[in-house]
Amino acid sequence: MKYLFKSLGRGLTSLFIILASQKFEKAREHGDDILLTLVQRSVRIPPMMKKISLAAALALIGQSVSATEWHVFGARAMGMGTAGVAMGQGGVGSYWNPAGLGQVENPSGLQVPVSAHAEITGTMIEGANDLNQLGKDCQAGAATCTTANINAALNKFAAPESGIRADVGVGASVKIKKVVVFVNNFAYAGGIPVADTVNTGATALLQNQNNSKIILRGLSVTEIGVGYGREVPFLPGLLIGANLKGLVGKAAYYDLFVLRTDAGTSGAFKNFLSGAKQSFQPGVDVGALWDMNKTFAVLPMRPRVGITAHNINNPKFTQPDQAKNAGERDHVSLQGNVRAGAAISPLHFWNIAADLDLTRNLTPVNGVASRNFGLGTEINVFNRSWLNIPLRVGITRNLANSAAKTSLTGGFGLNFLHVIVDLGAAVSPTTVTVQSQGSSQKFPNNVSAAGQVAIMFGGA
Repeated sequence: MKYLFKSLGRGLTSLFIILASQKFEKAREHGDDILLTLVQRSVRIPPMMKKISLAAALALIGQSVSATEWHVFGARAMGMGTAGVAMGQGGVGSYWNPAGLGQVENPSGLQVPVSAHAEITGTMIEGANDLNQLGKDCQAGAATCTTANINAALNKFAAPESGIRADVGVGASVKIKKVVVFVNNFAYAGGIPVADTVNTGATALLQNQNNSKIILRGLSVTEIGVGYGREVPFLPGLLIGANLKGLVGKAAYYDLFVLRTDAGTSGAFKNFLSGAKQSFQPGVDVGALWDMNKTFAVLPMRPRVGITAHNINNPKFTQPDQAKNAGERDHVSLQGNVRAGAAISPLHFWNIAADLDLTRNLTPVNGVASRNFGLGTEINVFNRSWLNIPLRVGITRNLANSAAKTSLTGGFGLNFLHVIVDLGAAVSPTTVTVQSQGSSQKFPNNVSAAGQVAIMFGGA
């Protein structure tokens, strides 16, 4: 174990250096945010160290240019602007940063979190609903059944970067001192449009000859693992940690035709799941956390900084036959992602945290990436060992999408004796039209929700 953590420490140091010195430079070139420039200026790395660290970091993360989208797991992080790398607590904290498991003040106990996120991009849903309504209009002989209206619906349906995606997480963890055992399931799904621009007349819709479809792609991963964190000897305040996991992945693929309603929505979902292909892969997460006040006691507000890398071995899962027959790759990758975070506590009852994705993360929608920045705060009302009501607010934004708007987050909890209940949510103020033919409907383009129940002991 001693030699394992020495190697882990060297690897994490290399990973942090290369991401700080290389990734931030690339981000600044793309004009992501002035925050990146400020962080990059705070890092001074000798040229030779950059070269050595580059080689080590590439070996760790498999030279992945892109990564799987980071799922916001747990109600506390959801309410605080999706920030949790430097603020993780309990067993759920091993997801955000396994190094935090080594903190003396981190409580032990049982946690059961659940969270979900859904996002609509572009006009695919509007076009699909309009096309479906026009199909009904053509069957009824309505005046709206015209080639012009049909082409307009198809253009909306097939607009670039259009699609829908969702991700869900649910889990359970038991933490005892510096060790956690967990079972989590993360499911990622997305739909992308393929328009039939040949069969576009009223007759084609009458006879259900238009083959416009939504390609549904999905990956459900159940991870069973153990996490451990500890303070680095002779370096007070610096902690490292890792999760070792067994991953059972189910990849799914299905063609949902817009104008064919024989199977219905429930039938299509059943077919989507029935063709899933299951396979097994190992997984490794690593993290580092620096509680700076324990290194330099004079520092005010207890600053913490951390970095976490998920699935650094880039696990790959076998695609179902439907996907292979459609020309998809033989395997779908759960590509490793990296996130950094920082936190301060201006007062003993007040916390502020921020997170930033250091990787450009893939989504199931073609041409749409995610690279989120989040900022949030938590105020603990009462703040007693037997009673507390934490109130949380924050903001989050996808820096990889110039059209994305800032989402608002919020949440609260109730801590009574050893029982904890937390709720959190996020919503974008931007709405998207999901139907314009027949009726007009709008929804927020980005919504998330999370909850948690826990029984916790100890900590501070």
